[in-house]
Amino acid sequence: MIHHVALATKNIRRAHHFYTQAMGFRLVKAVKRQAPGGGWTKHLFYDMGSGALFALWDLRGLEGIQLEPGAWRSGMSTGLGLPGWVNHIAFEAKDLDAVERHKQLWLDHGYHVSAVDHGFIHSIYTFDPDGTMVEWACRLRSLSAADSEEALSILEDDSPATAPDYEGTVTRSTVPKWKPAENA
Repeated sequence: MIHHVALATKNIRRAHHFYTQAMGFRLVKAVKRQAPGGGWTKHLFYDMGSGALFALWDLRGLEGIQLEPGAWRSGMSTGLGLPGWVNHIAFEAKDLDAVERHKQLWLDHGYHVSAVDHGFIHSIYTFDPDGTMVEWACRLRSLSAADSEEALSILEDDSPATAPDYEGTVTRSTVPKWKPAENA
């Protein structure tokens, strides 16, 4: 079991707003310390509603010491030069009603939402302010021995895929995204 996942953000105020308002997480702990190698950090921990934690790094004073100014990007995939959908974080929604509530919350905060039925899970997706794809996933059925056998078969099969990508829907928000005040 994972205790927490931590991501660096370029703008802590925007990320905090997204994860507390659009995701519904609650800030429960923060640690402020000098960073190994110079600079300092804030490490903020959010309760996802089940006691499990999600964390954000606010990196301060590392540029010019440990990082080249402007040389790093914070998106989990885009920061590495990958398409935004590759590396992502999936949070568990307890049922399809919860998925709909999360979808509406994202739309209410200015985030577009993609929905996909994967057969064993139903998922909705958006991007956080740093460009990291986040997902709410609801289990539609338990995984079986047949699923495990299929997984091993796919692992060993290096022939190109012939099944098309999943089809989904996109709902566009008409609400502007929140932005922190310039002097904040």
